[in-house]
Parts: sequence; C-alpha cells; structure tokens
Amino acid sequence: MSLGFVSKKMLTNWSDVPPYLPDFQFHEKHSAVIQTTSPEKIMPLIKAFDLEQDAVIRALMSIRQLPRKLQRKAPVSQDDQFGLQTFTLLHASALELCYGLRGEFWRADFGLEKISDAEEYQQPARPGAAKLLLRYQVNIINGSQSELITETFIHCPDKASHFKMAAYWLAIRAGSGLIRRRTLSAVKRELEKYSDKATR
Repeated sequence: MSLGFVSKKMLTNWSDVPPYLPDFQFHEKHSAVIQTTSPEKIMPLIKAFDLEQDAVIRALMSIRQLPRKLQRKAPVSQDDQFGLQTFTLLHASALELCYGLRGEFWRADFGLEKISDAEEYQQPARPGAAKLLLRYQVNIINGSQSELITETFIHCPDKASHFKMAAYWLAIRAGSGLIRRRTLSAVKRELEKYSDKATR
C-alpha cells in the first residue's frame, strides 16, 4: 500500500472495511500497545484529548492553518480551530469510536460541510468534495495489554477530487501521521502512569 493509496483491487481483499465508508482510496493506520488492566478507560481519553495540549501538534496545526490566516489577514479564532470537535461522532462503544468529516480538505479553509449525524454523513459525497472517516479501535490482547489503533479513510467520488486529494495527501501525510502517533503516545503515557501507581 504505497504511500497510503488504495486501489480497487486492494479494496476487494480488504479486511475490516468500515461500514460507514466502505469505498475509499486513501488509508493511514497507526497503533500502540498499552500496558493497562482498564481498557475501558482508553476511549474516554481519546474523546477528551485536546490537540492543543501537545506543542508539536499545536505547531503542525498552526502551519496547516497559515494559508487561511494569510487569506483572512486575521487570527484564526477559537471557533475556527481544527480538531476532534470539528468531526461528527458517528459511532461510540467501549472499544470503538468513529468520526466523520465531509468537505474539500485541500482548501485553505478545509471546505467543510456541516453534518449532524451518521445518516447525513453516509449520503453520497457531492462532486468535487470528499469524505473522511477517523476510526479508533481497542484490541484487547490479554488481561494487562491492549492495542489502540487509529485509522483514517478517505473517499473521493470523482477524478477532480481524487487528484486534489492525492496532492494534498502527499503534502500532509507525514504531519498527519505524526499527530496520530503523538495522540496514541499521550493516551499510552496517561494510562500507564496510573497503572504504574496502582502496582506500587
């Protein structure tokens, strides 16, 4: 799967295709093994995680929003900040979270569409735009270990959106991957910190 591009042939043999976005052309996956006896605490930490609390993530997000700042010639307000609160929650359980986003992500302002729920998210993507699914899953390995997995899936309905998304994907993939890995690391540190205290 070179650079996260997904062909139709690869998709045919894909395991664990997300039901909210069964057709996609881009995919990214990261994971971390967490030493914890309380896997039920993982998803609440993901939901509460604030990207702004991490200096590296904050810097990367600031760089991504620079074109918008230059266009508007004004600071990006708190309401304009891009983060998990920008997404629509599609599904939540003890072991899985799914978030959806629709828009033209390559634009300076992301070209986001307002969606209220999973049903609205699953409507066909409009021409020239794209759909993104962010999925977190917990895989319980044993009584003291769990694997936290984060995946990003993106669907483009036509050649125009696919071309623009491909160029954007190549530009932001390294930074996006770093944000995902640092998020996983932060959750891992938080849980293992409490696990260490409990065993002392």
